Amino acid sequence: QNSSSNMSSNISDHEIQISSDFDRGSLELLSRVHSAEYLTFVNDLSKELEKRRKNGILNGVDNDDSKDASSTNAPVIPFTPMVQRTMMSQTTVKRGAHSDTSFSVGSLRAARRAAGAIKHAVDCVLVGRNRNAFCVVRPPGHHAGVNGLLEGGESCGFCIFNNVAAGAMHALSDENNRFNCEKCAIVDIDVHHGNGTEEIVKKCHDPGRLLFFSVHLYDHSDKGKSRANAYKFYPGTGEEDDVAHNIINVPITPLWRKKDVYQNWSTVSRSNSTQSLPTLESHHNTRNKAKQKAASKAPVNNSSQVVKSTDYTDSNQTSDSDVIPNEKGDVQRLSLHATQQQYLHSMGRNAYRQAIQQRLLPALRAFDPDLILISLGFDASKGDVGNARHYAGGREAPGIDLEPEDYSWTTRKIMEVADICCQGRVVSILEGGYGQTQTKDSKQNKATGGQASLSEEPDDNEGEVVQTEYLDKTIFSECAMHHLHALIDPYDAERKELSISE
Repeated sequence: QNSSSNMSSNISDHEIQISSDFDRGSLELLSRVHSAEYLTFVNDLSKELEKRRKNGILNGVDNDDSKDASSTNAPVIPFTPMVQRTMMSQTTVKRGAHSDTSFSVGSLRAARRAAGAIKHAVDCVLVGRNRNAFCVVRPPGHHAGVNGLLEGGESCGFCIFNNVAAGAMHALSDENNRFNCEKCAIVDIDVHHGNGTEEIVKKCHDPGRLLFFSVHLYDHSDKGKSRANAYKFYPGTGEEDDVAHNIINVPITPLWRKKDVYQNWSTVSRSNSTQSLPTLESHHNTRNKAKQKAASKAPVNNSSQVVKSTDYTDSNQTSDSDVIPNEKGDVQRLSLHATQQQYLHSMGRNAYRQAIQQRLLPALRAFDPDLILISLGFDASKGDVGNARHYAGGREAPGIDLEPEDYSWTTRKIMEVADICCQGRVVSILEGGYGQTQTKDSKQNKATGGQASLSEEPDDNEGEVVQTEYLDKTIFSECAMHHLHALIDPYDAERKELSISE
């Protein structure tokens, strides 16, 4: 908290303008991204809950679908099973007790308010009233598709309306008395794939006017197992690009798969130099598959250098060769063809920064947008529960380890392109970001700064970690402040960070 409060104290009143004076998102705005059936469903559900609130009862809600079946004046119901049953016509729906997305009498108002904030910010930036904007809104929206839940989806991911897609479509619409936005780019850096945004972008009648980029964790390696034993990191999408619709997906392997990745690289290092590289499951589609296929068949250079490294994931190596650890901790440098297949061969901050530097920035510059929207999730920060794999007993294994500085760095890089392409017009929209789990083990808290100390592969026989009822949101606020500083002055933010750390 000291770090974030220090950063906030360095912001002058003349540098930012805080606004809450805007209208809720209109039906016209929301109908640009969602079907009439879905909007009617959400509206009717809200009216029904308001009616129950006034009557002080919960009639009509099955106990199985209610998180709290007791009588209350403020009913809260599971949202996902309602969408599955009504919009998807599914006979088997998620149990209410397992639904992470809830809906109450205030949900529609809050969701419309969030969408209205993005519309207001887009207008202010396009007319030149503000250089950029940061929309601090909830609920998030990037998992909400045309019908709310995507076909076969298992969760709404806390989303009701897709705020960033609504903002993009509004920007591209013909509005009087403002700058004419011909092209809009959406950059999604939430730890989860923006599957709802991707679906909406795909249905855009003119895909040449939209670019969607998403860097996210991807783990769906248990596809072959039975449903009961399979695991996927939500939402389990974003595996490939869709070049025809200007969609770029960069999936990153979670840190809990480190052992599997190391084993794959060990196989490479043991291979004879005249043999082809081993076939690894590829989750990354490139623009030139022919070159990629030819490169994968090329032999490894005999003169590859061998160096020592203790943890290659902390390296910021971005040259034309990469490091590959073997089982003894040695790493072998392979030429670019051995590593260009996918970013799944590196993890953590290294893979994230490579994705931004090598995939986002060139694509963004080539697209040359008139406005850049950022789906901004802070759930990729180190220790955030949003990027963890959760085990029985409350134990967690981290998936990625971004620091607040990574968010200011990303913002600066995007702002540099925005200054070239669109006079710095950037609007960021809050998506995920929840906080760090606190445990009752005081020694463990002291040693790890409030996090449970975890092995790379949690053992089911270990003692359970008992969680308290709250999340520490210190790193969440630090990430937000770093992002805000970079928006205010991207070229001065790094200097301020260094002065604060000193």
